[in-house]
Amino acid sequence: MLRENLRDAGQIIQNILTQPVVVPEISDETTLFSAAQNYREGEGADSTLSKVMLSFLRYPEPTQVLIQELEILHKELNA
Repeated sequence: MLRENLRDAGQIIQNILTQPVVVPEISDETTLFSAAQNYREGEGADSTLSKVMLSFLRYPEPTQVLIQELEILHKELNA
């Protein structure tokens, strides 16, 4: 059962990190994972990662859904 829970949690986290994120300031489709992978020190506010993170602040509804999903995972994995 624990192994199945871990596998399910891993799949959910992978989906969160690899689902496309819509950011108006970015013309290309991106994901949280690719934005983090492509971040280079010193890019600051011009980086894709910065723009993705700012979109989480600008659009609170999808961000709240993401937080709820992570809280559910946290509870399941600590049970």
